[in-house]
Amino acid sequence: MSFSFNAALSGLNANSNALNVVGNNIANANTIGFRSSPITFSDVFANRYGARLNGAGNALQIGDGVQTAAIHTNFEQGNLNESGSPLHAAIQGNGFFVVRNSDGTSGYTRAGDFTVNNQGFLVSSNGGQVQGYQAQSGLVPTGAVLSSLQIPIGQTLAPHATTEGMFRMNLDSNSTTGSTFHATMNVYDSLGTERHLDLTYTRQADGSFLMSGTLDGNPVQTSVDGGGASAAPVSFTFDSNGVLTSPTTLSVVPDQTQLGNAVLPSINIALRATNPDGTPGDFNITSYAKDSSFSSVSQDGYGAGALNGAAVDQNGNIYGVFSNGQSRIVGQYALANFNSTEGLGRLGGNMFSETIGSGQATIGAPGTGGRGLVAGGYLEQSNVNITNEFVDLIQAQRGFQANSRVITTLNQTFQDLLQIL
Repeated sequence: MSFSFNAALSGLNANSNALNVVGNNIANANTIGFRSSPITFSDVFANRYGARLNGAGNALQIGDGVQTAAIHTNFEQGNLNESGSPLHAAIQGNGFFVVRNSDGTSGYTRAGDFTVNNQGFLVSSNGGQVQGYQAQSGLVPTGAVLSSLQIPIGQTLAPHATTEGMFRMNLDSNSTTGSTFHATMNVYDSLGTERHLDLTYTRQADGSFLMSGTLDGNPVQTSVDGGGASAAPVSFTFDSNGVLTSPTTLSVVPDQTQLGNAVLPSINIALRATNPDGTPGDFNITSYAKDSSFSSVSQDGYGAGALNGAAVDQNGNIYGVFSNGQSRIVGQYALANFNSTEGLGRLGGNMFSETIGSGQATIGAPGTGGRGLVAGGYLEQSNVNITNEFVDLIQAQRGFQANSRVITTLNQTFQDLLQIL
């Protein structure tokens, strides 16, 4: 009879644990990066080794109830929801973000709701510093050492003087002799000052065009086909198909005396596009029977810029976005993998810890060594399935109710027995 009480009591305890686990899952249904926990049970037998046998030699084993066998962790991928912060990150696939806690220990999390503290360090919601690889001069060096990621708050990106430019344009083959067309471009000197480059094309009687240029109204010299700088206009000639025949190269040489303390080197004007394989492509300047116009213009210079934003790509690279439209890699998230994620310990605060059961963390860049990719500006949601949890809740409640009924029945049986005595 005492076995019956023990069995029913173990059922109450087991189903009470199930209620606790299900309740915790439901409570964390909206917790960023949360991993749900299914619970499993195993039976208990008082006579495990079969010391009591019947006449046929079969063991007479009496069940002694149930026990909690394991509380697993479900590491299935959660849904990704867009976030309001560009530094928030979600992992698509395997891996955990690495966080250095205030006590020097490492924590691992799927919750990428990171923010920047007053020193520029990326921190988790509990204040731990996010680990990764810090960039140097806009690149993450090979073999970079894991360190706390820091955003260079207040950094100013140095200007870059223009060295390359491109006009994609057409010069009207039907234009009258003496007519002009201006192709303009804003360029930058070594101090980041924006300057105005104006190339003027004048139609000649033979169908060619003479080009001369000015920088902020001051005449510039030109160098063509590898020759020296000259103030003479450059003749642009075309064949009967409107294809440029000369010059083959063109550089604009500004008058350095007009730039003050700044420097603006020769600007190479690309007359022909380059194919992806490095071979020459179509000409950027043509002469067809349509109005003179240019459809696009580009150059590689820029002024000084202040850091005013950030972005994250799928490889975990963190880009600093500057006010001059430029971006530079300032760091890269690191991801950790484990031989057995089931063996990880829970620390709370959306953190897991390394244990003997999990094995040591192997840390590397996203997208390498079986690690997942990173979705910048997104957060991974809890993988709790509310429908399944409510079903489990009903089952646990029914199990608890049934075991309590067994205890009630046993109690009544004992009362009946005492009345007989």
